[in-house]
Amino acid sequence: MARSDVAFRSNGLKLSGHLYVPKSTSAGKKLPAIAVVHPFGGVKEQTAGVYADVLAQTGDFVALAFDRRHQGASEGEPRQLEDGWGMVEDVKAAVTYLSTLDNVDPNRIGVLGICAGGGYAVCATTTDPRIKATATVSGVDIGSFMHKLPKEQMLKMIADGALDRIQYARTGAVNYVPILPQLNEVTKDTPTLMAEGAEYYLTPRGQYKTSINRTATWSYDMLAHYNSFKMLDWMVPRPLLFIAGSEADTLGYSEDAFAKAQDPKELFLIQGRTHIDLYDKSVPEVSPKLIDFFTKHL
Repeated sequence: MARSDVAFRSNGLKLSGHLYVPKSTSAGKKLPAIAVVHPFGGVKEQTAGVYADVLAQTGDFVALAFDRRHQGASEGEPRQLEDGWGMVEDVKAAVTYLSTLDNVDPNRIGVLGICAGGGYAVCATTTDPRIKATATVSGVDIGSFMHKLPKEQMLKMIADGALDRIQYARTGAVNYVPILPQLNEVTKDTPTLMAEGAEYYLTPRGQYKTSINRTATWSYDMLAHYNSFKMLDWMVPRPLLFIAGSEADTLGYSEDAFAKAQDPKELFLIQGRTHIDLYDKSVPEVSPKLIDFFTKHL
């Protein structure tokens, strides 16, 4: 397997990616391709890159892990802004890029999304018929996730973000809030997702220099009206696979989306595993299911 640095455009922004290509590909052979979408707060060098590598190592797929706008090595100001609808456009741009490659069959492109990336992957698929199969790992609708915050807290964050927009226009300064607690702030009362997220993103286990534990304050008003799963019925008859840990505190997102989706669909649980486990520890358990799914449907 060979990995190369690539770049492509999304609404005028230059996005940075890693393209994973099997070494044994015959000259002139066109392979199916999979765009891999990273979690909220993540970058392509973390779990997205792990799954892209696994898929390409089979020798049967080209895989692309990329940094979404405002994240990692990709363009977009202010930095670490989570623009839900813009992220969906980035998924579609990744599909466009893959469609132009000489070694990719443009009629056999799928998308894999992890955490919030799973929500973006599904949302992109609903209005992009070029995507033939979609899978999520620990998938989350980040808009619905934000709505689980106390209303008073959400309204304050939206108000703060509105003021920050003016500050940014005047001075270029951006205010940020942390995504995860620092390790020394984690207690027995910290929600499992937050505690395990800190252990992944803030230690050598998953830490990477361009994955910064913060988001711009006006991410909240941009996500307040975002919805990943509103148009699930538009995916028919393209297949959809949800993979989640049976002990994940985000399992409900996959269950709800599965209930709303129409066939062909599947919900596959990794027993005894949590949301963050599927980022790295459970890759050997998740990978066979993903490989089988994309082999069958691409």
